[in-house]
Amino acid sequence: MDNFGFIIIRHVNSEKTNKYWNHSVKCLRTFYPEKKIVIIDDNSNPYFLKREFNYYNILVVKSEFKGRGEFLPYYYYLKNKYFKNAIIIHDSVFFHKRVNFEVFLGKKVLPLWFFYPDKENINNTLRISNGLKNSFGIIQKLNLNDSLISLPHLKWYGCFGSQTFINHDFLVSLEQKYSISNLINSVKCRSDRCSLERILGCLFFTENQSILNNKSIFGDIMKYQTWGYNFDKYEGDLKKRKVPKAVVKVWTGR
Repeated sequence: MDNFGFIIIRHVNSEKTNKYWNHSVKCLRTFYPEKKIVIIDDNSNPYFLKREFNYYNILVVKSEFKGRGEFLPYYYYLKNKYFKNAIIIHDSVFFHKRVNFEVFLGKKVLPLWFFYPDKENINNTLRISNGLKNSFGIIQKLNLNDSLISLPHLKWYGCFGSQTFINHDFLVSLEQKYSISNLINSVKCRSDRCSLERILGCLFFTENQSILNNKSIFGDIMKYQTWGYNFDKYEGDLKKRKVPKAVVKVWTGR
């Protein structure tokens, strides 16, 4: 079994969005030619869904749960140990350099990007958290005021886009303690998926406090690259060979 592989969450609803996953896979294959890639498809429109290349060592899973988005990789990885560790990314993330994920082997979890805790849509976040087993401590943390969050044992950070490097055994331990698979019944739309970023972040930092000093692999998403950087801008920068980062995230409203 591979030490690590990639899980891409995909949703195609136009010719442009069909370019995303194709380009993401092409980039990964440039730097990780032998690594397995699992694509979790969230209700793509088959009219627009087309392969641009003949890919190999790729598994496509068509989800039966519409609109669950970023939670789907965790749900299916929990039930299928595709590899020992997963790098979970959006289809709108493009690698332009090989990241040495081998150095993170042995880690339980690391967000790819983090953001500072906030109270955005807190009522919805608390509603979804109620679906977890043993949720009391997590709900308390999510609902704390800023002055208390600064206390070391109460600290947590958001997990941007719910994108992580995560160990399968650690994910199983979260399921055993919190029944996180229950979230498949609660995360159904974009605002729910925004709440998920905060819930997963709180879970990760609670159950793996060793990452409080590092927080993530690529740093604070608010400082990483221009917020709202879109695919059109990216394509223009790509043609000029001036992409802003070694790992690029583009924003897209879907």
